[in-house]
This record gives sequence, C-alpha cells and structure tokens, in this order.
Amino acid sequence: MRKSIFSLLGILLLASACYKQNPEDERTVRYYANTFAYNVMNTYYLWKDDITDALSHWTTTEDPIKKVEAARYEMDRWTALYDNFSDVEDYFSGNLETFGLSFTLYYYDEAMTQVCAVVTYTYENSPARKAGLQRGDIIVTVDGELITPDNYPAQASKLWGTGSISLGLEDGRTVSLQSVQMYENPVHTATTFDYGGKRFGYLHFTAFTLDSCPDLETVFGQFKAEGITDLILDLRYNGGGYVTTSTALASMIAPPDVVKAKKVYNKEIYNDLFTQSDEDNTCFAPEMTYKNTSGKEVTVHPLEVNPGIEHLWVIVTEDSASASEAIICGLKPYMPVTLVGQKTDGKFTGGVLLSATYWFDSLKESSIDKEEGKAAIPGWGIYVIVSRYADCNGETLSMPDGITPDYAAKDRPKETFPLGDPSEKMLAATLSVATGGPAPASVKSVSAQEALPSARRPGFGVLLHQAVDVIAH
Repeated sequence: MRKSIFSLLGILLLASACYKQNPEDERTVRYYANTFAYNVMNTYYLWKDDITDALSHWTTTEDPIKKVEAARYEMDRWTALYDNFSDVEDYFSGNLETFGLSFTLYYYDEAMTQVCAVVTYTYENSPARKAGLQRGDIIVTVDGELITPDNYPAQASKLWGTGSISLGLEDGRTVSLQSVQMYENPVHTATTFDYGGKRFGYLHFTAFTLDSCPDLETVFGQFKAEGITDLILDLRYNGGGYVTTSTALASMIAPPDVVKAKKVYNKEIYNDLFTQSDEDNTCFAPEMTYKNTSGKEVTVHPLEVNPGIEHLWVIVTEDSASASEAIICGLKPYMPVTLVGQKTDGKFTGGVLLSATYWFDSLKESSIDKEEGKAAIPGWGIYVIVSRYADCNGETLSMPDGITPDYAAKDRPKETFPLGDPSEKMLAATLSVATGGPAPASVKSVSAQEALPSARRPGFGVLLHQAVDVIAH
C-alpha cells in the first residue's frame, strides 16, 4: 500500500483566508471555487510543473471553470471543473436519468442541409427500448424540429437529456419518450458462436462502470463453460471508466498464468510530488474486492472465470477511449491482440473525480473556513488528470493521438444488423480476419459528406481512479 495521493491535502493554499461573506455571494463562490481548483491542480495535476505560469497568476476573482480550462496543459483535453458535480458522478456510475439511447450523427442529404441521428443501440429496460427503438432507426426531428448543421449540438443534448421528448423517424413513426432513473448496464450484448472452425465469444461493452464487474464475471463464466477459443471485445462506443473494472476485465482475458502470477497490467506515472515505485503499478488480479457505487463491498474472482483464450480481437472506433485503450495497451505484451476498426480517441491518462466537499473535509491543516467553503460551493467538483498509464514495458500505445487498428473497418449502424450478429459489418470484418478470410479493404476516415462528429456526453473519455484505488493501489 503506497502513500495516499490525498495525503498532501492542505499543504498548498491559495491566498489568505480571511475573506468572509454570505455564501450566496458570487465573489464568495468564486473565492472558494478558485481556492479548491488551484490547490487540486497545484498538488495532483500530472502536468503541474508545465503550467507554472498559470498557477502563479491564479486569482480568487476569476471565473473558476474558465480558469481551469485555460490553465490545462496543451495535451490535456479532459481536466474540468464542474458546478453540477453530482450529474457527472451519476453519469460515470451508470446510474442516471436517461432515455437509454445511443446514437451517431450523420448528414441526411448530399447537400448537407439536414442532419439525422442514427440509433446505434438502446439499453435493456430503457424508455427507448420499450418504445421499440433499435439499431438502425433514423431520427430526423426532435420535438418537431429538424436536425440541422446549425442546431445539431442542441438537438443532441436533448437526446442525451432528461424529461420528455418527441422523435420523428424517417419511416414515419413518431416516438415519445419520458426519461427515467435507471442503471445503463454496459454489459450490453454477450453471445457465443462457432465460425470458421473456431469457438468465439462476443462481448459488446459500453462503459467500465464499477457495478459491471459482477455481470462481467457471469458472462466470462459462461464463455469458459462454452469453451471459447477466441474473444471479440467490442469497444466501439466505450469511452472509458474505472481502473478497477479495467483491471477486472483484463484479468478475465489475460493468460491464466499471467493473472495467477499477478504480473504488471499497467504502470502509472505521476507528477514529481509523488514518489514513483512498483507500488504505483496496477497488477492482474486473481481475486478483487472493492466498493461499488453504493459503497457496498464486492468481491469478484477473475481467475476462476478466465477461459484461457488464444486470441483477443478488439473492435474500436474514435469513440473508444481511455480504459478501452488502456486494456489494449496492458494486454498486448502478454497475448495476441488484433484491432479492427478506426483509430481510437487517444486518452492516455487517468484521473480522479474529487468533490469540493470531500476536499474541504480532508484538509489536515487549514487557515480557511472549511464549513463556509462547503456552504459556498456544495455542488462543485473537479475531474483532474493525475497520471499517465503505460504497459509493463513503459510504453503508452495511445499517446499522443490514439491507437491505429491493424485492419480498417467502418461502423455502419444504418444497415440495421443487431450488434452480435455475424452479418453486422464490423463484426463480419473481424470474423473474416480471425478465420483466415480476406482482410477488409482499407477504409479512409469518414468524409464530411457522410458523418458529423459523434455526439458525446459530457466527460467522455475518462479513466477513473476510485479514491480507494489512489489510496491503496
């Protein structure tokens, strides 16, 4: 157990703390939000030594959210301060108010005057699933309004949002949805099948949530019982999640002798305030005990359900990020890993979600009024990059801009084959390569005439350390 990364809380405080006003006062909010953000960045931030100018010119009167964004190191697209932190936490837990709908945006016409949202998948028991929406459905209006190049960000936000919504589909249907509080189970589709003389397991996995580990254990128990030889891990829409879950899944996939020996899965590099040692490494785990999002202690047994697969095939796109990239990076030194799809996102770092309330409570010595601070910014928090991950040899395959697949293939949700169907284009391409068939033709990046940047929820591409992970790695 290494020293807590939070052990330095309270040693670096911004300005003096004789400032007292009504917590509702905007100046007071800015004061405490900047105090919180500055100290977190000046303590844990991976690139803190590269932003010394921003740190030395940080004041308590600036807009704190904009200041954090402006202060970030040039390679950092992820560190952010939030005034709606509970929403961020809900998103990464998978327990949130939602329609249960995932989609990709495309231009609808050759003249590029209209945009459509193509359903990529829906979650089990979600409003979208119950309303009959499925992969390949084409949404052309939201609340009666066409989706256009000018309004598509706002329309996409409605699709990710909450409340009630009316969707007009290309086939003439009108679908009304009401959001619900639910768990979006990322263990979305799991199946086994024989193809080309091999026994394949297929897993479409959408996020590395803490609560997904027991479900992963169940799926891999089935894979093992059915004697799969190869695994196709579909991460095309997976933007990342928790180190704990990444380690558990990797330990279910890696060669059993590697897991049993607890070899290094990922190395982590921190800033100079934290001593680098072997204790900073994440190792494969035959058994894992951790706390889930409800604070309940959970134990999973990756080695017991490890099927001993011969080859890992991974389907990826530009939406495969963070923990999705880390698991590829960590497994490649130990087993054959082949990627099919498009270049990944390039999220090569790990971070911590830290609430302002937690930070104020954790101060060991402080000249500021901790209670006033908590009262001033109770809903605030930060996601801060604290480390860069690397494989057991110290290499980070996703740095600086993603991992290039071994074979190119393009996602085509408009062709309507369900995920897990061997006829679905990206899975078909993977099976062809895996069984010695013709490799898919090289595919260029999606052109401007075909697709818009994917709609991404806030905080996309985050590799998360639990506080307990950082304290007792």
